[in-house]
Amino acid sequence: MNAILQELQPKIVRWLFRNHAEPPGDVALDRRRVFILPTRAGLVFAGVSLTIWFGSLNFNLQLGFLLAFFVLSVALVGMYQTHRNLVHLVIREQRAVPVHAGEMADFEFVVENPSMEPRYAVHIAFLLPRRRKAASRKLIERPMRGVWIDVPASSSARLGIGLPTRRRGRRDCPRLRISTRFPFGLWEAWAYASPQLTTIVYPAPEVDAPPLPLGDGGDREFANSVVAGTDDFAGVRSYQPGDALKSVAWRLFARNEELSVKLFESSAGQETRLDFHDLPAAVPWERRIARLTRWVLMADAAGLRYSLALPGTQICAASGRAQCTRCLEALALMPGES
Repeated sequence: MNAILQELQPKIVRWLFRNHAEPPGDVALDRRRVFILPTRAGLVFAGVSLTIWFGSLNFNLQLGFLLAFFVLSVALVGMYQTHRNLVHLVIREQRAVPVHAGEMADFEFVVENPSMEPRYAVHIAFLLPRRRKAASRKLIERPMRGVWIDVPASSSARLGIGLPTRRRGRRDCPRLRISTRFPFGLWEAWAYASPQLTTIVYPAPEVDAPPLPLGDGGDREFANSVVAGTDDFAGVRSYQPGDALKSVAWRLFARNEELSVKLFESSAGQETRLDFHDLPAAVPWERRIARLTRWVLMADAAGLRYSLALPGTQICAASGRAQCTRCLEALALMPGES
């Protein structure tokens, strides 16, 4: 019997929701897209109400009947208000900022309330696929810990939902679950949205990377620092792992307790070539990507001109934030080791 129910359950769910699939992108929550069911507290409340009604029926208690119907009316009004708390809300996607693997990717949304009534205690969370059991292959969607918001009347609320990242590459925004239990917690109304936001997860930079290679050509040497030099002083930048201690601005550190590194004119004019194939073959594939990521960040912080050579990709020498973004995206989208 259980096997038959497990077989029929997905078909029944698809049949119930066949006309309620959420459209991709922005979504307006009309009445057909908002579902409602009693919560665990609501079921307990219903059990207590039935107990009062049966007790009043057996002993013919007029006040008991009055109490039972009053409790029932509270539950029905709560059902209407809970469902109404979501209807007509509009979920609009905004942007997703690229991050490095291991950081939280922040997806931003705007919830608009065009009605004249404020909406309270609206919960918005991502739905992520998880295994029902450790040994099971079936995946079910479970909501993450999300964000609670109140949306004033004829206004909107901006929110950001964090998504943990573990691997580099392109990361699509998961489905959203919008829910509420306002006002009594006896009912839960919910709806779904499928945002089309996408972000790039950059590789995590190597922690103890060697110093950035300076110069061009086959006789490049690993310099102790990207700012080593003895020419005219050109300014300071934040300390990066791998910088030589002799180039640290110790007097500035004594004032504000922040490590800074001195820049010289000779460093500002350097041009560096970062080549994936120049790294030792004994270094694992993903670690080579992490090392190049660290070098790109170091070169960008120093204001250097640099190029990047990857298998199947060549990025010409340039400097600035646009160059750093191009290089990091190329490293993030590199295929894995074949």
